[in-house]
This record gives sequence, structure tokens and C-alpha cells, in this order.
Amino acid sequence: MKYLPTLNLWTPSVHNAIRNGQIKLQRGQWLRCGTEGKRCRFVGFLNDRSIWVTHWQGSPEKSNAKFLSAVKNYTARAVR
Repeated sequence: MKYLPTLNLWTPSVHNAIRNGQIKLQRGQWLRCGTEGKRCRFVGFLNDRSIWVTHWQGSPEKSNAKFLSAVKNYTARAVR
């Protein structure tokens, strides 16, 4: 599966299409909350189908570390 162009989560039609499965996201997909600012990365869905993303942490290194930590926590949740 290919990554999609950056999507705006705050666009209702995009948000609904993601939650309903019409748009399928891969872990690490770039997203944006709004039309400006830094992008965020998709981690996964929580039990209530809310969308889990990680946001910019001040540097690429810190942002990637936060994303990797979130993925580790997410996969640990799925195992339980």
C-alpha cells in the first residue's frame, strides 16, 4: 500500500472517511490538524475508533522518537 498525500484530519469528510474505513491509513502516514503548522503521524486507532497521532516535538529527532514510542505503546496495547 502506498502512502497518501498529507490529509487534513479537521476536514469532516476526511475524518469520517478515515473512521468509516473508506480511507485506509498506514502507520506513519503524514496527517495535519488544520491547514497550517507541522504535520503529525498516524499511529493507529484506539478502541473507540479515535485516531491516535503524534505531533511535532520541536525537532525531527524528538518527533521521530515520540512516534516510535507511541508505536511501541500502541502495539503493547493490542497484545493485551
